[in-house]
Amino acid sequence: MKKALAIILAAILALAAVPAMAKTVPEMRARTELLDLTEADSPVSNSAEGWSFDPAGNNGEPKLILNSYGSNSAHSAPIVLPANSTVVVNGACYIDNAVIGADMDVLSGSVDGYLRIEGSGTLFLYANQYKGVCLNLPTGGSNENNEFLYIHGVTVNCYGMERTNSNASSLPACIYGNHAVEIKNAIIHTSMNGTGIKMAGYTPIGGVNEENTNELLIEDSIVDIQNESANGLWNYARGIHAIFGRVRIVNSDVTINAGSNSIYSYLSLVIESGNVDIRSTPVSTANSAALVYCNYLVVGEGLLSLYFTTTKYPGTKVLYCKTAGQSSLASNLSLEIGSFENGNFATAPDAGNNNLPALRIAGGEQTGYTVNFYGFGGELLSSENVQHGGAASAPEAPQIVNNESGTYVFCGWDAEFDPVITNLDINAVYTLLGDADQNGVVDMADALCVMRHSIGGEQLSGNGLIAANVDFNADIDMVDALTLMRFSMGMIDSLV
Repeated sequence: MKKALAIILAAILALAAVPAMAKTVPEMRARTELLDLTEADSPVSNSAEGWSFDPAGNNGEPKLILNSYGSNSAHSAPIVLPANSTVVVNGACYIDNAVIGADMDVLSGSVDGYLRIEGSGTLFLYANQYKGVCLNLPTGGSNENNEFLYIHGVTVNCYGMERTNSNASSLPACIYGNHAVEIKNAIIHTSMNGTGIKMAGYTPIGGVNEENTNELLIEDSIVDIQNESANGLWNYARGIHAIFGRVRIVNSDVTINAGSNSIYSYLSLVIESGNVDIRSTPVSTANSAALVYCNYLVVGEGLLSLYFTTTKYPGTKVLYCKTAGQSSLASNLSLEIGSFENGNFATAPDAGNNNLPALRIAGGEQTGYTVNFYGFGGELLSSENVQHGGAASAPEAPQIVNNESGTYVFCGWDAEFDPVITNLDINAVYTLLGDADQNGVVDMADALCVMRHSIGGEQLSGNGLIAANVDFNADIDMVDALTLMRFSMGMIDSLV
């Protein structure tokens, strides 16, 4: 046996010396040049940089997959995509327009088509060195009313450029969609820049109206816009801006700390359900400088709370509706501050905010949401009711599961459950024990990955790191590599 083990160990060390095999798990590195995929006519990828692109991968339309593109310490360069592209975000992806030293948007689609951002990962987008939009579907195409920006399932963190007196009026939005913007089951954070989320809207011949307008929709999402400035400037700080069209909020938490026009909707502002909290400092004492500006406001019965207030300038309106008498308030809601008479809202002083004007509407009874946790193979582990904005309590999932395919270890859950703002089905994530390179099988390549990790060659991460710890101790070391080698050669029947 000792001789066999010596042979195995020698084989491992010999494999470590082979450069071609040392890259079973590529070392991620940051891209330093613009990734322009607009002219790509065949599949292309770079696993070391964490991306792959297929011009026909999404039912005949372009598809980009980002797998941990860039890192927190080394941001990758901006990306430009062809029209009608879908971006799938996996893991944490960091993109910065400063790495190429140009005045670039950070992640941008092309005119004459949509841009869809989806997945379960997180985008960290930085436009804080040069003027650029963090996430952009630009203006300028001829494809009438088809330039839509969709953000589904992902977390998007946007960091803009610090405002000064000279650049405040020219800074772009953090997120911009030309004709329409749809945010669903997403988490959005924006910081600095000119506007948090902006939509141009479609302007047909004869003018825009409620029947033909585009919509900036926020549904089942969390939106947090912090567009104040570190140096105290509030010039041109805005939150959500629909130039032509309407804004609709459904079952979402929306918090805005910006300036005048924290929400601007050319037509209606419809808040069907959820929480809306705007506590902003306007930049003017003029009556027209309102925190919320719209044609009229509709507040639905699913509202939990709404609060608009200034932090300065008592003469400023917190809500301005340009069409009198059109607004409506669901019958189950109550006004705690302000009034609603003859189809018009009026604000009132808030004693808790130094008598500055405010409007507060309280919602009805909270029924909560159902959160189900499922274990290995879809087994229901627990079900609970969670109030809006609360946190669910995860059950104890089996840490090790054995079946005919092998041994599986628990890695975590496939979705966040704090805060809860909708019904959720949460699934336990398991990985095959020993599958360090995460390709679905346990073989000699996994032994090599673990061995290289243990001697500081390549660093495993994520589920691969969990899978590599085959002896379940505190370290991933040569003992784990040796066990995998023996298993791969058939010297042992099981890893446990």
